[in-house]
Order: sequence, then structure tokens, then C-alpha cells
Amino acid sequence: GAENAGGWKFEITPYAWLAGLEGDATVNGTKTDFEKSARDLFDAVEVGPSLRLSAAHDRFVVLGLLDTFSRSTDELAVEGLPAGGALDTDVDLMELAAGYTVDGWAEGQTFTLAIGARKTTIEAGLTPAGGTTTRHKADLTDPMFYVLPSMLILPSRIDGLRFNPVMGVGSGDSELVYELFPQIQYQLCDYAAARFGYRTVGYKVEGDGDDNKLNINLAGLVIGLGLTF
Repeated sequence: GAENAGGWKFEITPYAWLAGLEGDATVNGTKTDFEKSARDLFDAVEVGPSLRLSAAHDRFVVLGLLDTFSRSTDELAVEGLPAGGALDTDVDLMELAAGYTVDGWAEGQTFTLAIGARKTTIEAGLTPAGGTTTRHKADLTDPMFYVLPSMLILPSRIDGLRFNPVMGVGSGDSELVYELFPQIQYQLCDYAAARFGYRTVGYKVEGDGDDNKLNINLAGLVIGLGLTF
């Protein structure tokens, strides 16, 4: 916002994203449907690094995100196989975007409009019950457009509490990719801020013919504690 005019402001926030997985996938011609909540998946999650980076100078903003995680479920509806099977999904996600911040109509309210790109690697391994595992890997690059509002919450009572949602949409190697991330940020002190929210990231991918397709949705709570300076 205008209060930061003339200087740089940075944020480095490691965070945990407790995401569930739902949707459908076709791996080498075999279609599956699945839905696992974050609670159901908790024991099957291999926790990897997640990191948010931002730099702002006056009204110009640069944002970066990194997510690496694995999801596994053995409760599948596999087409043509009543016994079902298991699906392991590994996802690496990197984002970089740059934008410009404008003032809103209320005091302390801003909107950042940003464009960037998301690089995603998704590797799915499908194991039908009693069968052999087949794998498919997709490397996706998608241009993205983001709107990032920011507004004060109860400024007369709580200092440093803001609502900072993220809304993004794009298309490139994916037919559609989107993100909805309502979150609350609380500035604990000059050098530390906590973030809490619920993040949803979705992909619709048409692969090689009809043999490999993805229509997946990752959604769950996000908790982070970062440095601001």
C-alpha cells in the first residue's frame, strides 16, 4: 500500500498445506474416481517443503510459491474393476508472478493485479487390485492471472489483522487451472506474521488422446509462520 512507498518489503513464509484430493484420473487408459479428505489422508501424506516468497517496492509486487507433496489413496472406483485399486500422486508446484497494487474504496484496502506462470509436475501411479502399477507423468506450464485483495479486519480493536485472499485462473498445457485461497494474516510483530486459510487448487488436463487425463482438486487448511522485513 501507500504506507510502504519508497522502500522494499519482503516476506518469507514456510507453511503446511493439509490438502485432500478428489476428482478422477485416466492413467494409460484406465479411469479412476477418488475422494479423500485431508483427515483421511493425514497418515498417507509425505510432508514436503512449502514456501511463500514476496517482495514489494512501492506498488510493484513479485510473488513466488513452492509446493512439493505426495498423496495416496487405496479407496478408488476403478472402471471395469469392482475390487478397485490404489492411486499414488506426486505433485511439484512452482509459481512466479508480478503485479501492481491499487487502492480500494475503503481505508487500508488494496487490490493487487498480477500475471505470471505456474509450473506443475504431476506423476500418477495406478495399481489395480491384484494388478501391476502403471505410471504417467505430466509436466505443465500455465500462464496465470491473479487478483489479490487485502483489507483490514477490526482495525479499531486489533492491530495488524488482515484478510488477504488469493484468486487465480489460467490455461496453457492445462485446459484449466484455478486457485481460491481465502486467508487471514496477523502481524505478530515487526518481523513475524502468521497466516491461516483454506486453499483450493484445481486442474483439468487432457493428455495424450483419451489414455491420460486428470481432473483433480486439492483443498485443505494452510498454516504458516513467516518473516517480514
